Amino acid sequence: MFIAGIDLGTTASVISCVKDGVPTAISVGGHTVTPSAVNYSEERPLVGRKALYKFDSDRTVLSVKRFTGANVKFCGRSPVEVSADILFYLKKNAEESLGMPMKSAVITVPAHFSDSQRTAVKQAASVAGIKVLRLINEPTAAAVAFGLDKRKEGIFGVYDFGGGTFDFSVLRLTGNGIFQVLATGGDNRLGGDDLDDAILEYNLRLCGLDADCIGENEKKNGRMTAKFLKEISGSSPEVQADYFRRGKKYEFKLSRAIIEELSRNLLQRTMNIAEQVISDSGVEKLNGVVAIGGMTRLKVVKDAMRRRFNCRIFDEINPEEAVSLGAAAYADSLIKKSGNLLLIDVVPLTLGIETFGGGIDKIIYRNTPIPIVEKREYTTGKDNQTGMTFHVVQGERPLAEECRSLAKFELSGIPPMPAGRARVVVEFSADVNGLLNVRAFEKRTGVEQTITVDPSSGLSREEMTSILQKASEKLSEDSLVKRNINLKIESERMIGFWEAVLDKLPPVERKNAETETANLKEALKKENYEDAINYKKNLEAIFSPFWDDIISSRLSGRSIGEIGQ
Repeated sequence: MFIAGIDLGTTASVISCVKDGVPTAISVGGHTVTPSAVNYSEERPLVGRKALYKFDSDRTVLSVKRFTGANVKFCGRSPVEVSADILFYLKKNAEESLGMPMKSAVITVPAHFSDSQRTAVKQAASVAGIKVLRLINEPTAAAVAFGLDKRKEGIFGVYDFGGGTFDFSVLRLTGNGIFQVLATGGDNRLGGDDLDDAILEYNLRLCGLDADCIGENEKKNGRMTAKFLKEISGSSPEVQADYFRRGKKYEFKLSRAIIEELSRNLLQRTMNIAEQVISDSGVEKLNGVVAIGGMTRLKVVKDAMRRRFNCRIFDEINPEEAVSLGAAAYADSLIKKSGNLLLIDVVPLTLGIETFGGGIDKIIYRNTPIPIVEKREYTTGKDNQTGMTFHVVQGERPLAEECRSLAKFELSGIPPMPAGRARVVVEFSADVNGLLNVRAFEKRTGVEQTITVDPSSGLSREEMTSILQKASEKLSEDSLVKRNINLKIESERMIGFWEAVLDKLPPVERKNAETETANLKEALKKENYEDAINYKKNLEAIFSPFWDDIISSRLSGRSIGEIGQ
């Protein structure tokens, strides 16, 4: 039996294992790199090159990874089912190639994958009959493949520019064998496919063809021609290839100057993400950058990396095999329990609970190392309240409605008791695979509810980079929103208390407090928060001289005038 490392890629997938101590990509159908394509025109799914060359766009699914965790269908199948077909094909062919069964596997995922997306990958593996040892981030696996774990220390970037996704991570290697991801970011709608489309559109215009009038199968043929031109573009200053449409031959061309022009915006987007991640990591200088993903084969990409990072670029390994090779090496270390490799990944987006007023109590912050367990304690807001509803969200904005909704669940069966007496603990646990478990329990009674985030909970495919960029752009505005939410929560809590003790105040102060309380309520209702701040300060000033006596009177049951007698 063998243990595998699997890179389930957007446009291509690879399966590897360790042979004689060396991570090696396994040949599947004569190739180590398998297109992540599935065709459903026959009784059994066609996977890989057979699907890609079927030229049947209506029954062929491409780049399904971009839809991981989404509630959509392709040819009547969910992304989990399509991914399972790819994984089963890799497993079956690898077993035939090696002449032995596969015991288990480490599978890689993009660093920016959410909890639901990671869960969906594990489900796909289960459907394919694969036991998952661990999910690890693709950049982390790549760093292992390049042997960075053998170095004593250093801070490295991992630039992963694949066919359909882009990731950038900053990792710290320490002398005690710890391999820690300091920060990570990415875009699951940015990759080599975008450059292929740009090359195709450029050549269609060059040939006088209208892209809107080209059929899907003709576009597919054109993209393959564009991909071929891109791959051979480094061989000479200008390359060309024939494109056939309706029996007529057209000549597609690509020069180094044109590929630089067409890729400029895409490369800038990758560098913007890298800049943000480096800033998040808090480091000043990288000791090197690992280049992985098919796009890093291109000279224009490597040149851009050298200009921006000004350090050593690690590119000695096949960039399309590197992630799978690293996963295989890590799988081997897990099985042998060598203890020579410890990976610490991070939570890609902040996780929290929606609070009163639509705000968020952030429980696990973005870029927190995993595994991690964090707890918060809450209580009931009403007398005899027997249940509490929790809304789990993910994102960087201060309002729950502006973040991704992960799940909602209710803790019921809390015994009736006065408001504030119940002690409800909410525990967030992110495991080594990045999967989130949420547990809520009442401390006095032991009533408990536990959930695991469901991939069908409807997380959007909104780009990770868009989330972070929006949070950065709205930082000042969000700070104000957060202040207003806290002001509203605190004011409404205090209004209830102030109204309950109005009769404890002397007549003049009582009348002033009644007026200011009414003003505060009206300001909050109209969302005039600047006025609300002033009214709240006025109330605090009215109650302040009598505060100790009010508390003492409530505890003793005597009036303020009786205190001290």
